[in-house]
Amino acid sequence: MHELLPLCAEASAGIGPWLSVWEDLRHPVADRHLTDTVDRWEWDLLEDALPWRSWFVWSEEEAEDVRTELTAWLVREAPARLRATGAPAELRHAVGLLGLAHADRWDDPHAPRHRYA
Repeated sequence: MHELLPLCAEASAGIGPWLSVWEDLRHPVADRHLTDTVDRWEWDLLEDALPWRSWFVWSEEEAEDVRTELTAWLVREAPARLRATGAPAELRHAVGLLGLAHADRWDDPHAPRHRYA
């Protein structure tokens, strides 16, 4: 899913409809894909960067809007689904940090200092 979502978002010039589909997919397989995607993307998102290289020519403002929408969705939707898959506490905590201002994330004593295996 971490490879498919960026392609769909760029082909349709937005991420909202695809996040809605993922939100409606309440199944262990969808939750596992979400966990894998968060694991791959969390470091970039914590750095306020889109977690993929854009093929579509988005302006910086449009790319920021997509990142903000994705981050807000993850903060809202991912925690329970990550718990359901048994994701590491550190990864679940990193999603919670996405809801904080960038500078505040790194003041957290449990802020990630590395990628997860």
